[in-house]
Amino acid sequence: MLRIVTPPASFPVTLAEAKAQLRIDTGDTSNDVMINALIPAATKFCQSLVQRVFVLQTLEWVLPCWRECLDLPIAPVLSDQVTSIKYVDWVSQTQQALDPSAYVVQTKGESCRIVPKIGTTWPVLFARSPEPVVIRFDAGYEDPTEMPGNVKVAILLMLRHLYTMGETSLMLSSDTVFGIGQQQYSVPANLATLIPDAVRNLMLDEVW
Repeated sequence: MLRIVTPPASFPVTLAEAKAQLRIDTGDTSNDVMINALIPAATKFCQSLVQRVFVLQTLEWVLPCWRECLDLPIAPVLSDQVTSIKYVDWVSQTQQALDPSAYVVQTKGESCRIVPKIGTTWPVLFARSPEPVVIRFDAGYEDPTEMPGNVKVAILLMLRHLYTMGETSLMLSSDTVFGIGQQQYSVPANLATLIPDAVRNLMLDEVW
């Protein structure tokens, strides 16, 4: 299980940028609440495609047991961003903090793994506890300007898609003109998936 301890202080897209993408005048605040809700939704959709977080935040990874190598399931993470490892001791059946000298944090690119120090093994766990192992770490870009441009474009596109899905005319297939009659329109069958597919293609370079 992966959970957020300290959420990001901001998101990669601002309200002003979102409204520009949606062609909404900055003075029109009627939909600001909904747009502010869609920004994190679009961001999380893009993050889920590539197992990344784009803005610095604190996470905890809860494990039922030790693994030979603890490969953190999210990126980017630096070696100094692993803040603690806690485990439930077999003898005392209480949570203990593992001494940082007992393990090594290894990074390769933006991925991160934790292994026991050479010549040692992981402590014996009380595995029946609800959370036998809890690893706390920070992930995300410390400087938002380091985030790839294609990520921001993908988030903006996804936001536009989510916003448009609320419009009643999204799948308009006919219209009535008084004095003329009803005009039929041909709507592509894949209309609802065009933008999500474009977002997925934009995010391909961020897979790790």
